[in-house]
Amino acid sequence: MSKRTNTIGARAATLALLLLAAATSAPAPARAQLNEEAVEYQEHLGQVVPGDIVLKDEQGQPVTTGALFDKPTILMMVYYDCPGICTPLLNEVADILGKSQMDPAKQPFQLVAVSFNPNDSPETARQKQANYLKLVGRPFPGSAWRFMTADQASVDRITGAIGFRYMRAGREFTHPAGLVILAPDRKITRYLLGNEFLPFDFQMGVYEASRGTVMPTTARLIKMCFSYDPEGRTYVFNIMRVTAVVMLTTLVIFGAFLYFTTRRKRRGEG
Repeated sequence: MSKRTNTIGARAATLALLLLAAATSAPAPARAQLNEEAVEYQEHLGQVVPGDIVLKDEQGQPVTTGALFDKPTILMMVYYDCPGICTPLLNEVADILGKSQMDPAKQPFQLVAVSFNPNDSPETARQKQANYLKLVGRPFPGSAWRFMTADQASVDRITGAIGFRYMRAGREFTHPAGLVILAPDRKITRYLLGNEFLPFDFQMGVYEASRGTVMPTTARLIKMCFSYDPEGRTYVFNIMRVTAVVMLTTLVIFGAFLYFTTRRKRRGEG
């Protein structure tokens, strides 16, 4: 083995590492003027939402989070006159409930929408509940999909507890989209980010919450090996991505082997 071979091996290993990093990471979006770190879900997996946060139900009656979150809960932070993210998110939830076989009477769970706009009223929440229960398209109990409001102090506490970071933008709000799944003891067990989901996401989330299991690694592995097909509303195996990862990993191993073998041989000759 020559010095040239040694150099080639080192360069091959370095190049392969750079390519592998590029293949397994998404391109960073252009940074907007808005502070991106201020608008996101900062995951608090395994942490427990306080039970003394006071919300108001559809009738304007106070209820604590301890009394409300007493079963596996799919929590969504919205505001009721949101023109952008919230409506697609709620529509998606209603669509999934209509298409799935999930039955709160057979497998206890609930959905809870909480407005983070303190100006939203219980009357508005009541109207939203009626509209979205109709949108489900099959009998679904109102007791299993609640629409709540809160004052600013309570909003601050619940958003802080689940890591929901948002900003006011004039009369509207800039905020992330997603769902937070809680166990019956109010422990955060999973985040479903975005506003497109599968019935499987809900079913697994409720199952994990019922057992108090926190499993973020599974979701990350699925996102790496599978891509979401919005037209088919399913995950498809991303053969190109997996093949690229396997090939580049092999190249890394070969380059490292060549490099260290060459160094060992040169030391032996010296």
